[in-house]
Amino acid sequence: MKRTQINRGPSQLKRTPIKARSDERSKFMKEDRVPLITALVEAGFICAIGPTLRHFGVPGSENCTVGVQGLHERRKRSAGGSLVNHQNLVPACNWCNSFIEDNPSEVRELTGDLLVVREGDAEWHVLGKRNDP
Repeated sequence: MKRTQINRGPSQLKRTPIKARSDERSKFMKEDRVPLITALVEAGFICAIGPTLRHFGVPGSENCTVGVQGLHERRKRSAGGSLVNHQNLVPACNWCNSFIEDNPSEVRELTGDLLVVREGDAEWHVLGKRNDP
């Protein structure tokens, strides 16, 4: 049987480098978003999602770590959601935020638009980044 020679030269695949964060986005994160999260953590806020998930009987909700480790965005930034509008942000621990991100349909089915907002919901436009303070 005849074998095909493997070409050992440089790759023919076009490599696209990952774009660096823009200066504008870096400035926004440094001046607005990070201080918002830091203020919540330092003020001793607790995760607002864990008690809600427990109320609806979500299995695993006892894994909530209670302390705020970040913010859950009800309308995702990829859908034009605000990163600083307090109506769009819910203090969350990493476990609860991950649970919602992994199971948005299930959470929405249980809680309505309390934690997950979709286009067509009453608050959709209010939670957009165009309404940032």
